Amino acid sequence: FSTDCIKNDSDKSKARLALRPCGWKLQQQLWKRDGVKDWPIEVEAGMLSNVATTRFNIDSAIPRITSAFQRDWKLYTLSLAIALTPIPLALFARNFVSFYAIPSASMEPTLLRGDVLVVEKLPGAYQRTKRGDIVLFNPPESLSKIITNNGSKLSSTSLFVKRIVGLPGDQNIRLDDEGNVEINGKSAVGPDRTLCADEPLRLIDRQLREGNGKELKELGLSDVYVLGDCKAVSVDSRVWGALPKENVVGKPIARIWPLNRFKVNLD
Repeated sequence: FSTDCIKNDSDKSKARLALRPCGWKLQQQLWKRDGVKDWPIEVEAGMLSNVATTRFNIDSAIPRITSAFQRDWKLYTLSLAIALTPIPLALFARNFVSFYAIPSASMEPTLLRGDVLVVEKLPGAYQRTKRGDIVLFNPPESLSKIITNNGSKLSSTSLFVKRIVGLPGDQNIRLDDEGNVEINGKSAVGPDRTLCADEPLRLIDRQLREGNGKELKELGLSDVYVLGDCKAVSVDSRVWGALPKENVVGKPIARIWPLNRFKVNLD
């Protein structure tokens, strides 16, 4: 409403305005409570607040909200809860669930370049891990040095994916001339690691000859040993040594892309 067209202030306060409640529910409440049935009703402008209660007026926001909750607090409380629900879900998803795209051939044929994984990163990921599981981890210092020395860069969120084959306390870890690993006198667990294409230049050979993990007497109580599923290209514990188990931050729940390779439980 507006009385701007009336120049005299005293006349403005005497102007009669026709009012109707917003919404049938309020009309019904006023009818039951005050017996008001006929709308609109006329009141003098001076009886009303000088703050316009239009929905576009910021000053009227709090009174409108308060009035709404007074009319039906259950409905508006439920509506507010539904509206705010995506916020904690988004925070949870950001910190404890993420997507990961396979960037290389090091896990072929289990995981192909371009596969997209859903990864759970709930606290205590290592405690839910057993020998043979695929895990995602933050790079240890030795791996970070290899990457930076090759001219690449790592971000604070960079993760790597491999399979855990050695656990704390495992002994006699040896790399043979074919690039295969023995742990505790047995071949490392996992699939056949020859079912992938060789890298043409065989750059992995030099790294294996100088590797920190080609022969370890025993894994420390805080260390694990990880391998890629493609021994011809995977830069793993054979090259940079043991992985601190505290670096393990997640496990893949499922492969969601491509759709024709959708799979749950990738281990």
